[in-house]
Amino acid sequence: MKTGFKWLGAVTFIFGAYLYSRQETPVAFAKRLKETFEEKKQAYTDLKTAYHDFKLALDRLKQQVPELEKALTALQREIEEAQFQIQPRIEEINKFSSKMK
Repeated sequence: MKTGFKWLGAVTFIFGAYLYSRQETPVAFAKRLKETFEEKKQAYTDLKTAYHDFKLALDRLKQQVPELEKALTALQREIEEAQFQIQPRIEEINKFSSKMK
């Protein structure tokens, strides 16, 4: 019991020294503590909302991946066809340019 009172006295002394060093009243300290708590609580709520929105967006992206793969496959096929059609012309241009040298 005596130890508990000693600890309580020590904590009270340290708290008083802290308030004195900051030149703050206990009421101002409590008000600042409450405001800080409310700010942190709001920030946590915002973080949870942002995380939820991010998860929803990620799920929508995952749903679009198969369509994206189809589009990329079609695009790659078109590029290969264009290269196949252009290759003879490039060879002719290279022959012509080598004759000019």
